[in-house]
Amino acid sequence: KYLKVQPDEVRLMNKHFTPGRGGKKIRFIVRHHLAGVGTTKDVWNWWQTRQASAHYVVEPSTRVGQLVWDRDTAWASNDANQESLAIEHTNSAGAAQDWPIADNVIIAGARWAAALCLFYGLGRPEFGKNIRDHREFGATSCPKHLARGGKYHQQWMDEARAFYDVLVAAK
Repeated sequence: KYLKVQPDEVRLMNKHFTPGRGGKKIRFIVRHHLAGVGTTKDVWNWWQTRQASAHYVVEPSTRVGQLVWDRDTAWASNDANQESLAIEHTNSAGAAQDWPIADNVIIAGARWAAALCLFYGLGRPEFGKNIRDHREFGATSCPKHLARGGKYHQQWMDEARAFYDVLVAAK
């Protein structure tokens, strides 16, 4: 599934995204945390009444769900939407616990990003180049602990780079 970037589930949004990319190419992946605990189905339902979307969500089970086709523009990262793919990482608890993310979700999200970097020829994951944080593109704390300097950032980046190397060797 990684070399062909085929998610575990496809549940496409029927609104709150823009068809196409306005002539722009995918240049980077944007990391998000969900600010909630949910599956692909949950997120799809939540976003029916919220003007937001992302290309992918990593569920608590580590399944990867696709909500917007890569060829289309998700409403996730403000001015970066047309040039990015957005990956939401589900939290394992809420605000009262400071939005933790389980290790297996961190690993699954990093691996999915690595696969996307390889598939789209973006190169080995490198923060600030082909891996970016949502907060770079608007007034938000998202992706919270995944963000550069956050407690999950280095683990995520290390996994993304290591898995990218595994995929390159397998290809």
